[in-house]
Amino acid sequence: MNPYLITLSCLSQVALLAMFSLWPLGIVGGVGITLIVSVFAFTRTRWGAHLDMYLAMAGWGGLGMLLPSLWFGPSCHHAFSLDHYAWMSLGMWVFSLPPIWREARCVAEARREGRGWSALLCDGFGMQIGMAVAHMPMAWMPMGDPRVAWLSHGSMLVGMSLGMMLAQYFSGAWERRDVLAVGR
Repeated sequence: MNPYLITLSCLSQVALLAMFSLWPLGIVGGVGITLIVSVFAFTRTRWGAHLDMYLAMAGWGGLGMLLPSLWFGPSCHHAFSLDHYAWMSLGMWVFSLPPIWREARCVAEARREGRGWSALLCDGFGMQIGMAVAHMPMAWMPMGDPRVAWLSHGSMLVGMSLGMMLAQYFSGAWERRDVLAVGR
């Protein structure tokens, strides 16, 4: 995981969200969260191997979710559309799968054990469920409020992460101790 590219992809998300819905507090918060993600990205070898997956999803996956909005408009943030959700999910997978497969330490270990694709599918299934569940409350948010796009995107990133954690827990990967951080 290139920490500069992770940081750039997070900043790109802030810029796209600001383009869709200018909310100064959201911009400040987005830059603050980008700084936190950046610290984790630059120190990732001191943390557990699963952090790589979360960094890729917060950076590349989040950017991939927003890019279809350039063509379709940010309709997903204002009213649920299965079409937009499918494009958003496809963007997330297209942007995040190559760096995860190539650079995530947890997936590299799973590939060595012959379970690389099953690990990705398990985490991916958890991410999709987490995103869908996190998006449900958006149906009750007031339309036209500029904060909805920021809240929706943030909740889906959190939903993705929680879905991955749950999937890793159920697959037993969360409790495995043989995939240690490099710096230990």
